[in-house]
Amino acid sequence: MRKLLLTTALAAAFMAPAAYADETVTIGIVTAQTGPLAAPGKFQMNGFNLAVDEINGNGGFQIGDTTYKLELKVYDTRCNAAEGASAMQRLATVDQVPIVLGELCSPVAAAEAPIAQDFQVPLVVTVPTAQSLTEQGNPYFFRVNANSGQLNEALAAFVETIDAEPLSFIAWNNDTGRGGANGMQELLPEGYKFGYIGFFNVGEVDFANHITNIRNEDSKAIMLLMDEEPGALAIRQIRDAGLDAKLIGTLAMGSNRFLDRLNADYLEGMVQYSSFPPNAPMERIKNFSDTYKEKYGEESHGFAAQSYDGIFVAVEAMKAAGTTSDGAAIRDALAEISVDGVIGTISFDEKGQASPPVYITEWCEDGSRKIIAPEEFAADCGAG
Repeated sequence: MRKLLLTTALAAAFMAPAAYADETVTIGIVTAQTGPLAAPGKFQMNGFNLAVDEINGNGGFQIGDTTYKLELKVYDTRCNAAEGASAMQRLATVDQVPIVLGELCSPVAAAEAPIAQDFQVPLVVTVPTAQSLTEQGNPYFFRVNANSGQLNEALAAFVETIDAEPLSFIAWNNDTGRGGANGMQELLPEGYKFGYIGFFNVGEVDFANHITNIRNEDSKAIMLLMDEEPGALAIRQIRDAGLDAKLIGTLAMGSNRFLDRLNADYLEGMVQYSSFPPNAPMERIKNFSDTYKEKYGEESHGFAAQSYDGIFVAVEAMKAAGTTSDGAAIRDALAEISVDGVIGTISFDEKGQASPPVYITEWCEDGSRKIIAPEEFAADCGAG
């Protein structure tokens, strides 16, 4: 009997450390890795991966006596709503992840959100901007980045200060593009003069008809509500057609990568809203930008910064909830937490929407950018 007790004690001694050994928690990721929006999807994944590498490199995170490392289970939704819904259901039922991050495209996020609610798996998006996403009363849907309404409010406040009437639009023919154009018209003062308002489908490359209509309206400014690739095509065609109207773009048009698609002559004087001016003289942004450039060899990107913050939001929610498996408890924690992120302080309102700062940057003659709004963050060329 004594031998049996000793053997049992030794076994227990060797088994005890297992309770304190590192464990792994898998976070689900839905984004576009292939298809026409693979490029912005890459920036999103860079942010996710950078955060995971940092957390794991620092030993993981602790809940109770257990230390956890992170893994990502990634599904390529190709900016397709049906594929996004399928991926979300698989993450909830087969992979059984406690939380999902992503998405790139607003219509795909809209298809994924009801599934997140059905299976009580929080979905935290880091890029989609359609304001309607957080208007559905879904308690399992959260957004780290500014929505189109918040972006438009900042941009409208700036547009009011410049001579931009009549203002024309070329926008994506989707919820984001139409929401942006409609929102801007609602935000500018009654009686503000608008010119041509045109929409294009993903994959279209010829903007000649839009440009003709804008010329006929004698527009002083053109708002381009689109991503990096069509934005570069549209700007080149607008300038090559001899239009010198003020150009107003999106955050995708405020990076060195965008400059590489054109040159400073095409971009000088163009303004765009930005959730993340990568060269801003702020410690939180500088530290992230330096780390990003060291790892990926290029200037950091707003989608990456938002997604990096998204991982830390997920981790803090799991820590606050005291669980890596109870989606309902993690959801409750998300609703209450506040995280100091790269893009600013992240906390969610009753609709699941965060309110990070929104900046306005302007392209300079030398191909750099400056911050022109908000006034308290204004900085010279080279800061944007």
